[in-house]
Amino acid sequence: MATFKAVILTGDIHIRQDNTTNVKIRIVHKSKPAYISTDLYVNPKKFKDGQVGGNDNANFLNSRIRDEINKYTLRYWKIGSLADKLTVNEIKERVISDAEDFTIDFIDFADKYVESLKKQGKTGSARGLTGVIANLKRFRTSIKFSDIDTHFLNEFVDFLKANGVKNAVDNYMREFRLLFKAGIEKYNDEDRGIIRIPHYPFRKFKFEKIKRTTFENRLTIDQVKLINNYKCEREREQMAKDMFMLSIYLIGINSVDLYNLGKPDKGGRVNYTRAKTGRDYSIKLEPEAIEIISRYEGEGRLINMSARYTNYLDWQKYVNIELKKIGQSILVELRKEDPEASFPQNISTNWARHTWATIARNDCRINKDDVALCLGHEDSDNKVTDVYIQYDYSIIDESNRKVLDTLIEKKPFIEEKKKRGRKKASA
Repeated sequence: MATFKAVILTGDIHIRQDNTTNVKIRIVHKSKPAYISTDLYVNPKKFKDGQVGGNDNANFLNSRIRDEINKYTLRYWKIGSLADKLTVNEIKERVISDAEDFTIDFIDFADKYVESLKKQGKTGSARGLTGVIANLKRFRTSIKFSDIDTHFLNEFVDFLKANGVKNAVDNYMREFRLLFKAGIEKYNDEDRGIIRIPHYPFRKFKFEKIKRTTFENRLTIDQVKLINNYKCEREREQMAKDMFMLSIYLIGINSVDLYNLGKPDKGGRVNYTRAKTGRDYSIKLEPEAIEIISRYEGEGRLINMSARYTNYLDWQKYVNIELKKIGQSILVELRKEDPEASFPQNISTNWARHTWATIARNDCRINKDDVALCLGHEDSDNKVTDVYIQYDYSIIDESNRKVLDTLIEKKPFIEEKKKRGRKKASA
């Protein structure tokens, strides 16, 4: 059990020019001391056994000292049995930063968090947070974690809408929630009873329903086949198509990871750490992927995109531009056969990941846990379990092969429609 007592330090370095010294509250826990400074100063000659004597202000000073000791003692009792797990300095930090008084600058934390993501190479994640941070700075010049409650969140939503943010409001609020959770993870330690951010305003906040397009950022098997069979006329167009298909063949790998992939090992696998999650990952190179890679082989990397483009974001931008043009060209061709035909016009690199997952689950009937394993998802509920599991990559390999076999074997729907048309005519 910790004890609290008023003391003074009498060394020369502690004595001010007016011959007074600061009254400190000494904490002793597990035979180790720590000191908390107060705003009280006394003549060291008139201070004994934690009390001031011999002057007109003694009663006032002693009353203030008792108040300080009581304040920290009450905060200490709030910790309860968890205090046994704390060091004396952790107890000091806890009683000083009591949840009722402790305020943390949210904007300062958010800016530093984004910088830390950039240093980790997670430039995409960092870029996704800059929009909400910029708008928060416009909304309020100063924001503490303690300021953020459900009312604050709703006012911020109104601010975004009033300033022309429409469809992106939900995305901004989800990024806001991500930042708040990151703050809780940084500043709270529930095991030790240190709770600097005691509230979670997003628990009662109602997110707006996301209006998705018909295609929902994923392609059907037939649509993938149409892209794969598309005849390109320009080099960059061919590159974009090949990289999109390669991403599917590599289980929807993210652009940043594909851009940075190193050479395969002797077993024909590419091994890397996912930029988004920091988790190690391994994919077997199937023949379809090897065929594409052979045309873009890099020096020191799997593909040569880093030699062509300064960074993955520039490369991704041009790939996405070309993918949209490919989608437009396919739609033109389809409507020659069927004026009511449709095809996605906003295809981008991240569609490969959604497409692989959807085909794996809906067409190949691969269970959700295995799909998540293949995608390298991190389940916060299973972090402890993951420590004990030696993953068998054959599960990933077999799942990917099933998806690729399905893509290869199934005929494009335009051919199916022609076949059905011939049958009707002959009948």
